[in-house]
Amino acid sequence: MPPERPPVREIMEAEMQKTAHFLPWMEWGEWVIMPDHFHAIVKVEGGHGSLGDVMTGFKAGVTRTLRARGDILVAQNGEPAPENMRIWHRNYYEMIVRSEEAEKKIADYIRMNPWKCVQQFENAFRGIGNPALWTAEKLGVLCSRNAPHIGRIPEADVYFGGWHSPKEKEMLEWLLEKKKRVIACFAWDVERAGYAPGFVEALQENRMLILEMQNCDGDLAAAEQRNQFVVEHADELFVPYTTPGGMLEKILEPNREK
Repeated sequence: MPPERPPVREIMEAEMQKTAHFLPWMEWGEWVIMPDHFHAIVKVEGGHGSLGDVMTGFKAGVTRTLRARGDILVAQNGEPAPENMRIWHRNYYEMIVRSEEAEKKIADYIRMNPWKCVQQFENAFRGIGNPALWTAEKLGVLCSRNAPHIGRIPEADVYFGGWHSPKEKEMLEWLLEKKKRVIACFAWDVERAGYAPGFVEALQENRMLILEMQNCDGDLAAAEQRNQFVVEHADELFVPYTTPGGMLEKILEPNREK
């Protein structure tokens, strides 16, 4: 088996706490650690030190801890890194925050950074949001467009669907309002999907994962592929209604055991 990746995030969080302890004249504001970079608002009390002092101490602490572990991996191929390999870029990008309004805008940008990061999944799928939802128990939700009143939606760890038909969209809206965890494979790319009504809050709160299918067309054939994808990858299915002889019924026929 390949070696485990060093817990870089945990190391960086610990060094941030140490930096704030040893430099009491600074304070961390909003921050986020991404796969290959991090963002942070750093508040520095005038006359005691500089942003350069903060960053030098923080980066040096992270480097020392990583080198002491001896298991730094090269991001591109997962191979062990050479001992003399540079871990950080030489410089960093900085911006002076001159007003509360500017600080709020920057904090919002930092807060939104994780879900804007498009990730690659197996089978060439792309996605945004919380990837941990994919490994949870998933209840696939499918319902034909002419469904009558569907009643109560079962409790589930994660709800999973293409959310195509009007009834499916109603259920998705209800699930998001109730702050349930949801996986969606829509008929459009992930960048646009992330800005749909109600999705921003769910993504920010790590309770949504949006997958981009290889076929993003809005036609019936693409919808059938997405429904088949849900059936194949869901642990259980909730199908309150199917049109007799319709597409969903044909897809579900070989999967009645779910």
